[in-house]
Amino acid sequence: MRGQAVNFGIKILLILLVSFCFTACGIEEYYFLPQVEQNLIRGQLNTRAIANIPSIPSEHYYATGYRVFYRIYLSGVDGGSLDTPNFSSSFISDYRAFESLRDPTNTSSIPTISTFSNQRYYELDYPISVNGGTLEFVFPNIINNPYVTLNNGAPVDLKRNSEFVPSVDHNHELFFRNTTGLNEAADSASKKNMDVASSSQTGHAYVAMYIVAVGQNPQSLTIIYGKPTFISVFKLPNI
Repeated sequence: MRGQAVNFGIKILLILLVSFCFTACGIEEYYFLPQVEQNLIRGQLNTRAIANIPSIPSEHYYATGYRVFYRIYLSGVDGGSLDTPNFSSSFISDYRAFESLRDPTNTSSIPTISTFSNQRYYELDYPISVNGGTLEFVFPNIINNPYVTLNNGAPVDLKRNSEFVPSVDHNHELFFRNTTGLNEAADSASKKNMDVASSSQTGHAYVAMYIVAVGQNPQSLTIIYGKPTFISVFKLPNI
C-alpha cells in the first residue's frame, strides 16, 4: 500500500510539473490560420475569376490579412487550361506540388515561409485586409491591363512583384501582359523574370494564382500561413 501511495504521489508531482511548464516555461502555443474554401472561388474560362473572401475571425488576432501568390508560365498552346494536354509541364508539376497543401483534410501539410519561394511563387503587390471581401480578377484579351477590384470598387492594375522585375525596358513589363521580354528564356533565371517558368514552348503566357491567409506568430515573430486555395489560371493578353 505504501508503494502505491508513493507512486501516486510521484504521478501527481509529474502532472503538476508539466502544468507548470506549460504556464511558466514558455512552451509555444500552436497558431493556425483558416483556409478560404474552394467553393467560394468561381473561375470563368481563363479571363476572369470571382472570389468571395471571408473575414478572418477575431480569434485569429495574429492574422495580418490575405496574400495572393503567383507564377507565370509560357506555352505554345492558345487557350490552355487545367484540362488542356501539354498545356505547361511546369504548371502541372507545380499544381501537383501544392495538392497536399490545398487539401483541407490534410492537417499535417502546412505552408512555411519557404513553401512558395521553393516553387518560385511570389506575392502580388496587392495585400488584402483581414476583412476580406469580393475580389474580381479580370484578364481582358486586348488593350486594357489585367486588373482586380475589391467589393466592386475602382479597378487596380495587377502588377508583378517589383522585387523580381526591378529593371524593365518599358512600363508594360510590370503588368501581366505577354511581352517579347517575357518570352526570353535567358531571363527566366535572372532577376528580371524570376517569376516566369522557362519553357521551350512560347508564344502564349499564363499566370496561376493562389490566395492564402497570412499572420505573425506573436511569440517567435515569424510569418505563418494558412493553407492555400487555388484561384485560377489566367491567359495574359498579348501586347
